[in-house]
Amino acid sequence: MAHEHKSNNIKVAFFLNLSFTMLELVGGLISGSIAIIADSLHDFADSLALGLGWYFERKSEREERNERYTYGYKRFSMLSALINAIVLVLGAVYIFYESIRRIMHPQMPDVKWMIGIAILGVILNGIGAWKLKSGKGLNSKVLTIHLMEDTAGWVAVLIVSIILLFADIPVLDPILAIVINVAVLVFVFVKLAEVVKIFLQRVPKGVNLPLLEQKLLCLDGVERVEHFHVWGLTEEKKVVTVHIKTKDLDMPELQALKEAVQQVFEALNTEHITIDLQSFSDYRHNLFKEYQDRLQVLDEKARDLALQFAEEFYHDQHGTKAEALERGITKAEMELRNL
Repeated sequence: MAHEHKSNNIKVAFFLNLSFTMLELVGGLISGSIAIIADSLHDFADSLALGLGWYFERKSEREERNERYTYGYKRFSMLSALINAIVLVLGAVYIFYESIRRIMHPQMPDVKWMIGIAILGVILNGIGAWKLKSGKGLNSKVLTIHLMEDTAGWVAVLIVSIILLFADIPVLDPILAIVINVAVLVFVFVKLAEVVKIFLQRVPKGVNLPLLEQKLLCLDGVERVEHFHVWGLTEEKKVVTVHIKTKDLDMPELQALKEAVQQVFEALNTEHITIDLQSFSDYRHNLFKEYQDRLQVLDEKARDLALQFAEEFYHDQHGTKAEALERGITKAEMELRNL
């Protein structure tokens, strides 16, 4: 129900923005104001972004995982957030260009039409931003910035148009637009950076990977932690994969260890956890399986010690398996002689 409410909020914001874009375009044509027509094109881009946001939110909420998207469609909302941020940046570039052009060639707009459309713009975009402000997802946040940008822009237009009723200072309009644009771009780049980090599977903010690994190593039965990965499926949901080398444990002990590992990640709000358990002694023997002829000439104690040292050398990336094994055998023989 909460997901449906979130999609409906984006839907309302989309239709409000699209309706206002159409009214703005008609008003610009009637008044002959090129400024209003240009802004209607910018608002059309906003409407497109909101439409994509609505579509992707619905798809991410309703579609189940399948053989093509095994994690489901939750990241589609992240794709929407990325597209929206890019549209905002492109829109900002256009506004900068138009503002600088108007500073160089000032022109007085139709002030009465500016006031009327600005009031309507503040109301409709304000309602849209209010409908989305409760959203916690990154997509909803980017869409909210979209509408807050428009609302702030129309407040600026309203203020400037009122000033222009009493003073002939047309350059105020583009100067104020540049100030607002700079503020909007700061927020956009922060959100765009968050989206890119998630797509690059960076460790999510607030996740202390070394601390989690240390907690795993402190569990009874754990020998080594390898291939430990944590990344964000979305801004809220995380995915964890970990390979753990265990001591020689029976089935009940392995099950208890697996439950203990899951508890370590309990506070992460995970979408999926993959835990791979493997006996450390089995792993060590299988690692040098092709060198059994070389190991058979050693007695049992020397063989076990050689395998231990060889695995350590190989794990620390000190040469190939064959080189690590020879170093392990040499070290084992020296250790036994010293005894």
